[in-house]
Amino acid sequence: MSDTLRTILIDGGPPIALSDSEVRFIYNLLPVGHFYDKRYGEVNITKDKIKQIVANFGKVPAYEVPVKIGHDDGALSPGKVIGVQAKRDGLEITMTVDAETAKAINEKQYRYMSAEFDENYQNKETGEFVGAVLLGAALVNQPANPYMEPLILVDDINSIQKKEGSINMSDELENMRKQLAEAQAQLKTANEALEESTKKFADLEAQNKSLLDDKERAEAAKNEADVKAFSDKWIAAGIPPAVIEQVKPVLLAKTSRVIKLSDSDKDDKPTLKFFDDLFSGLPKMPMTQISSNDIPAVELSDTQKAVEHAKSIAESLGK
Repeated sequence: MSDTLRTILIDGGPPIALSDSEVRFIYNLLPVGHFYDKRYGEVNITKDKIKQIVANFGKVPAYEVPVKIGHDDGALSPGKVIGVQAKRDGLEITMTVDAETAKAINEKQYRYMSAEFDENYQNKETGEFVGAVLLGAALVNQPANPYMEPLILVDDINSIQKKEGSINMSDELENMRKQLAEAQAQLKTANEALEESTKKFADLEAQNKSLLDDKERAEAAKNEADVKAFSDKWIAAGIPPAVIEQVKPVLLAKTSRVIKLSDSDKDDKPTLKFFDDLFSGLPKMPMTQISSNDIPAVELSDTQKAVEHAKSIAESLGK
């Protein structure tokens, strides 16, 4: 018999072929649940009972647990149970059968298995009752337990497909790999989009800063032009240049384009308008005297007062 003979494991584990003469596979021999049978009445397979069977395996009975052809006492035993595990769904056994029996299973001569166990086995050496014990596993076609899964063998593990409730683990693994690759591709695309958005945002911020700088320079240039026109107008009207020079820093400052005359915004007044009103009420000097050293004392005194007033306004705006 070919050494490529494989087993689909009912629990979804990996199939293993040991040799041309022996095949090992795994099977859920005792599914958890309860059912009724006229020979046994109500049968209740619990998780605790499964754990008890696992705990006793290898200790009792004294003989190796056989894999039999049917349930008869004299039935042939082409294999044995070599391991047991308590799973969520029942008692998982690992067993070996000879190549001839594996071929018979593959040809559907035996479609199911059936457990032989004692609910409360008595140790024949000590007389102690030790609880549930697995006594054998039989190859059958009419199991009493309605929850048994069919046995399926195939010749090539790479050709396993979903069949009769069995799971192709190779396909499942391949699907998981594809899903992982797709998720990684989506993550890469998302990261690239994030990087692109971050770059665009940085570019927009730089453009916005440039526009704000341009606006600030344009406003400063306009303000300088307005202050020059204001200064020329009032010097020509008779306000001494010394007074104008005192108030120019206030007029040119970024933070003093508006003067607050009260806590209410409606009383705010543009700085140039404020000084327009202020200079309108000051005494004027004739143009012929502005450049002369012979300026009347009274006018100098009045001018000085205007200068001090302007300084006071400048200081208050600077706070």
